[in-house]
Amino acid sequence: MSTAHPGTVMVDRYRLVQPAATDLAAAEAWEAHDQILDRPVRVTFIDGPYASAALDAARRAALVADPRLSRVLDVGSTDLGDGQRSYIISEPYRGSSLTEVVSSGLVDAQQARAVVGEAAAALEAAGQRGVHHLALRPEAVRVDGHRVVVTGLGIDAALAGVDGGRTTVGAAAAAADARDLVALAYYALTARWPGDSLDEPWIAGDSVRPLPAQTDANGVVPVSALVPHVDPELDTLVRRTFGTETPDAPGNPGDVVAALAPWGEVSVVASLPQFVQPPTEPPVRSSVLGAGSNGAGLPGTPPPAPPVRRPSSGRIARSAAVGGAVGGAAYAGQAAAQSTQAMPPAGAQTAPQSPVPPPPAQATAAMAPVQQGAQVPQGAPAQPPAQAYGAAPEGYATQAYAAPQQQTAHAPVPPPPGGGEPRTDTGGFASSPAPKRRGVNPTPIVLGLVVVLVLAGALWAVSNALSPVDNTPVAASPTPTQAANQGGGAEEPSDGASEPSETPEARPVIKSGDQLDPEGDGQHPEAVDLAYDGDPSTFWYTMYFKSPDFAGLRSGVGYVVELEKPAPVSSITLNTNSSGGHVEVRATSRDKPTDGAVLAEGSFSSETKLELSEETVADSFVLWITELPVTNGKNYLELNEIVLS
Repeated sequence: MSTAHPGTVMVDRYRLVQPAATDLAAAEAWEAHDQILDRPVRVTFIDGPYASAALDAARRAALVADPRLSRVLDVGSTDLGDGQRSYIISEPYRGSSLTEVVSSGLVDAQQARAVVGEAAAALEAAGQRGVHHLALRPEAVRVDGHRVVVTGLGIDAALAGVDGGRTTVGAAAAAADARDLVALAYYALTARWPGDSLDEPWIAGDSVRPLPAQTDANGVVPVSALVPHVDPELDTLVRRTFGTETPDAPGNPGDVVAALAPWGEVSVVASLPQFVQPPTEPPVRSSVLGAGSNGAGLPGTPPPAPPVRRPSSGRIARSAAVGGAVGGAAYAGQAAAQSTQAMPPAGAQTAPQSPVPPPPAQATAAMAPVQQGAQVPQGAPAQPPAQAYGAAPEGYATQAYAAPQQQTAHAPVPPPPGGGEPRTDTGGFASSPAPKRRGVNPTPIVLGLVVVLVLAGALWAVSNALSPVDNTPVAASPTPTQAANQGGGAEEPSDGASEPSETPEARPVIKSGDQLDPEGDGQHPEAVDLAYDGDPSTFWYTMYFKSPDFAGLRSGVGYVVELEKPAPVSSITLNTNSSGGHVEVRATSRDKPTDGAVLAEGSFSSETKLELSEETVADSFVLWITELPVTNGKNYLELNEIVLS
């Protein structure tokens, strides 16, 4: 049972937040937070017999820099209460895996080219550094917006028992990655996996495994037989890779890049089916009360209300209520005539206006219900034509409509605060003049300050220009020789005379380092920079041998340290994880590692300090190992740091 839980802080730096998903059976993933750099990270605990191989693979993957590869940030082991556990710190996984993308819908041909092309370009860059994936599958490819990220480079293969850096090397590893890349394209188009079976014990049992691809006499069923109108180049690439006779199958990820290029921008939304994509335009809503509605001219539809004119003060005074619907039709003619008059501009003479409408009592009397044969009283406003609102159209039977109830008259509009009658040029609305704004205008104050500052600056410039300049030269103090010549005597210099300062001594600064294996193929050249990177948790290491004398295969191996410029060196300190063995120090170059006198020698320990027989000025030193030390019970060296002094 794992002792990791939310809130646990590892190595005084990484705080676990919550468990994360992983399809690896021997791994436990967590979302965490780096408390030193204040950034999210992903922590993967590694268990099982392949934990050491996975850590070595993670160290090699950390040397590959590509934005399409999930970056490894830290590697190590820690004790969480139940013993040492190996861990790998990497960038957090963002976006969706290819399994999740295909579960939403099959990807179209153009997006399949883009996703697989980006993944192939990333693995081609890793292959140039000698690192291969060898466990590529849909869960190892993620799509984050317009970015494709490949995860588990080298690490997943190590947990599967296949070490991409040792067991499977060269052309075979590159061809395996190329085959899996084409399988990813087939899976994106058909949701079926044509590669090697993923029913393996190193994949967690609860993980989603794709269905295997269908086969026929010629191998895997072509894409064109399953997907209509498929890209012919993709179909040809699948036939070349998974046919029964594949002499021209892609041999490395670079061949896949050449077959798919060029491709467009990656877009998960564009790769989904049309019915799951969001609408491109919002729905348009139209009002049923629009001016062009069909019901504008139907019988029984009330006429549009007259426009309301707002007075210059911005406030509308409420007047008495107008009559009901039928009475309003009778009053509409006069109100509309007054309300449609143009308002004169400010300052212009106001033309004589029509008289103010009658008070509410008169309006109520004038808006009595219209009855057949009723007499219109004298002095009342003119009534509309015979076919007014409420009258039956021609050709229809006349119907009687119930008269609306008489409205209660409200109090008359009060006069404005300043006295007088309400203005007649506002259409009958009572209004009052807008209040005057009172306050301090800051413009003159700001302008005054600017003028004062300009004058002060001008006076300062003029005073400096007119002030006299002291051009008197400063007399130099005579040197001891000049003083002796001027005095005519041979005076001894004073005891306090300063002596010439010495040139500062150059300090040894490491410019570069490299492994030396003149009788072999190299001793992990990908990790040579870790021996002087200032981080004691990282190290350069040699290969394993059956005996300390390199099993008779070599006379020795070494490590060359090159300085930025020649500098004196009196001692060399080696921080290692090893003990025993034998190492010699010479001031020579990488071409002749055993030439020259041995300046210091000794055996390895956690802190090996080699004192040189004499201070030596050189720009290159060689550490020549004639006998391997013991590290973790094996015959090899782990060199953490090299310090010159």
